Parts: sequence; structure tokens; C-alpha cells
Amino acid sequence: MWVYHGDPQKLAAPDPEASPELFEFVARRYGLQGVSPRDLGGSFNLNVLLDGYVVRVYGPWVSDARLQVLQDLRRTLRARGVPIPEVRPALDGSPWCRFGDTVLEVERYVSGGPMDSFERLCAGMRALGRLHASMADLEVAVPPPIANHLPQGLALDATIAVKALVASWPPTAEEARLADAAEDLARRLPVIDLPDQAVHGDFWDNNVLFAGAEVAAVLDFDFAGVRPRVDDLALPLAYALEVRGAGFASLGALVECYDADAMPRLSADERRALPFAMARMALCFLQYLTIPADAAQTRRLRREFRQRRGPACAWWRDALAAGTVHENLFT
Repeated sequence: MWVYHGDPQKLAAPDPEASPELFEFVARRYGLQGVSPRDLGGSFNLNVLLDGYVVRVYGPWVSDARLQVLQDLRRTLRARGVPIPEVRPALDGSPWCRFGDTVLEVERYVSGGPMDSFERLCAGMRALGRLHASMADLEVAVPPPIANHLPQGLALDATIAVKALVASWPPTAEEARLADAAEDLARRLPVIDLPDQAVHGDFWDNNVLFAGAEVAAVLDFDFAGVRPRVDDLALPLAYALEVRGAGFASLGALVECYDADAMPRLSADERRALPFAMARMALCFLQYLTIPADAAQTRRLRREFRQRRGPACAWWRDALAAGTVHENLFT
């Protein structure tokens, strides 16, 4: 069972890489002649700093139509006051170019620090509330090929499919235990009917750049799509808990920061669903296991399942079982 929209074979393709041919292409089409390009990193794309601009090369799973949707979305939000870097067109005026089996775009580079302190998290959550308000009337006609998202209604079936995959390895005793924990977690999560809207999809860490205490830029709309806004809010909250070590009291304060600038404010059902959306984040990353992969990639994903994804599922399952996480956590 697939919960992503992309062609599995294309999703399994290697990530784009920098090459002399790429830089020659960029020089010819954009007039950028940087002598010291710097790789800025990225989970699925190639992002290279060149002459004060970011050259972003998408994987072959991103279509022309999808990139058009992303550029239209960012342009509209920039006109509404969201700090999003401007796209630099090619010399012939094209908003993007095709390079082999990939598409690429160039945007202005913005320097800044990540969302790495509680004060910045507060500011970031207020910015996310405003961003969701700005996106509420927008459409995302072409869904993301893959995203940090697992719909409520698919969570159990998708997790059972992943558990069957783990059983085919065959698993170690620890892997089998973690797969059982993931299924138990999925069975504990209720399905709560919520409205959908366009959302960012990956509002976290270095996708939100700060100049001092102010948001300087919102980047990386690659996972933008249509889903409940609390699923989008759940991602930075879950990361703040798991990565930054924030406690649940701090998370409650962050929810209030979001709600202060959200329009409309969070409903009772959204507040009730939010803790479960955070727990479901642990399950959503398991879908990557189902993407076809070579032996080396399979070993890497299997190791990640043992060391990070599986334990996260077990932690959330235990927190739900103990009553630490419950529907009234943010009400």
C-alpha cells in the first residue's frame, strides 16, 4: 500500500548531484559563473549556493506541473507578505529549466539562523499561524510526490503494510517488537473529522530562517499540499519534543503562540486531534521503507527503523498507553 503520490521507481532514483555539466548549464542559461559553489544540503533536492543564488535541482519525481504549482503558490504568498525568496528567471525569461530528467530553479539566497531556541519557536509558531491564514483560500492542484504526512484514514492500513514488509526481511526480535509497537500505536489513534486546507508541509528548523528574533525567510514548500492544518502544526511540535527536548508544558505554550495569529483560531476538535497528529508523525516516516531501494539503501533504512523510527513509534505508543498523551493535552 502506498500513501505517497509519486512513481515509486522515480522516487527510488538517486538524488541529483552537482557536476561540471550542471554548472556549465547554469552558466549558459542563467549567467551565473560562481567559482566556489557550496552544497547547502537537502533531503531530496540538490541545493547549491552560487553567486548569491540558490540553484535547486529537483529529483526526477518532481514534474513540470508540480514545480509550476509551487512557484505560483510561493509567488502568491510573497505578495501577501510572507518572506519567501524571489525566483530568478533564466536569461530567456523562463521561470525554471529542465536539465536532463530533472527540473531546476534559481532563487535568491537568504542567510539566517534556524528555529533553534524556544524564543524562535514561539516566533515561528506565530508565523505558521499567519501562514496558514494566508494559505486558507489557496489550492495545490498537483499533490507532492511524497511528504511528511500520513492521512488519518490511511494510518492503520499503511502501518500494517509496513509491518508485513518488516516481516519479509526477516526481522530480528528487536525489529519485530518495534513493528508490533508501530501497529499498536496506529490502532490507538482515533480518526477525527477535520477540515482540509493548503499547508506548508515541512515547517521546521532550517526551513524557517531567522534574523535575530524575527523570521527572515520561509523556505522549502516541496511537501506543500492539502491536509488538516493541525497535521502541519504537529510536525514542528513533534520535533520540538523529540529533537529540542521541549516538555509538554512548553508545547502548550507553542500551541497558544500559533493560535494567537491563526485565523480562524483552533477549534475544539482541532485541539483534541493535535496530540494524535503528533503521534502519527512517527508513523508517517515508515512509508519510506516501502519505496523500492537497492541493497545499500535498504540497509540504511532498516538501520534507521531500528535506531530512530521504530523507537519513536514505541515511545508514542507508551505515552498514549500511560495517558501522558491524550485528547485533552491542548484543550
